[in-house]
Amino acid sequence: MLRQIITPSANSHTVMLPETYYGKKVMVTVFALDEKVENPKEVFAKAEEARAFFNSFRIDLSGFKFDREEANER
Repeated sequence: MLRQIITPSANSHTVMLPETYYGKKVMVTVFALDEKVENPKEVFAKAEEARAFFNSFRIDLSGFKFDREEANER
């Protein structure tokens, strides 16, 4: 995830993306930090939706043990 807080000086801005985002669909959302939200329930619902999305990618690594020999096998 990439998050930037900027203060633009013009009506356009270039966002530099990490290479891991190349070739992927990305979403860019722009809002003013001092913007008043008309319907806070809607914002919280979207935040919960995002939280559920990212939680779906959680991986249990509690039993993982790195094996350097296996990693270096060719």
